[in-house]
Amino acid sequence: MSLTAGLSLVIVVLTAVGAGLGTVRLRMLREHIRRLEAETVTDPLTGAFNRRHLDTCLVHAIERRNRLGEPASLLLFDVDRFKEINDALGHATGDDVLKRLVRVVARRTRRVDVLFRIGGEEFAVLLAGATGADALAVGEDIRACVEGARLLGARAVTISIGISELADGQSAREWIAEADEALYAAKRRGRNRVVDSNRPPVFDSPSRVLIPKGIDVVRPI
Repeated sequence: MSLTAGLSLVIVVLTAVGAGLGTVRLRMLREHIRRLEAETVTDPLTGAFNRRHLDTCLVHAIERRNRLGEPASLLLFDVDRFKEINDALGHATGDDVLKRLVRVVARRTRRVDVLFRIGGEEFAVLLAGATGADALAVGEDIRACVEGARLLGARAVTISIGISELADGQSAREWIAEADEALYAAKRRGRNRVVDSNRPPVFDSPSRVLIPKGIDVVRPI
């Protein structure tokens, strides 16, 4: 049984014995358990959802694709040269950059989209009902807004983004790997740009590069 399922079971038990606990105390216990449930799927630093919740949401998106034909796209992005920020300005400043980044990205997504921190300075956004073309537009908007937000005052902070639209028969692992490949292709091509793994190259600009799926990439930081 998962921790979340176990906590839900506790709620049921508490409800059953609620008459003996008293209404106020029962309400307090329920609220405490809801907070514990939220903590199991939330990144404590940024407030974004965590990798555990990403895995669950990807499975649900695949199920909707298989049953209903509903499209979905995944954005993976991370902060360019984040190690340099930590080394030069300290980890506390780096943490502040990540928190500000999440706020900027959250303002540029829809309520149905889900933002995750999946490790270090790497994040994901799951776009429900979005094709690759939709995701490309969202990704470029996010990229530009982050660059313009000046998360370090006079010093711009940029992100690189990889995009993958869910394909028929694709597993969650394959879907993530494809977006991850596109992300590191963006890094290799100069950072501060968006790469869609499923689209052929169109142009090479400081803000966006489109590359073919399957390109062999070297992973810079």
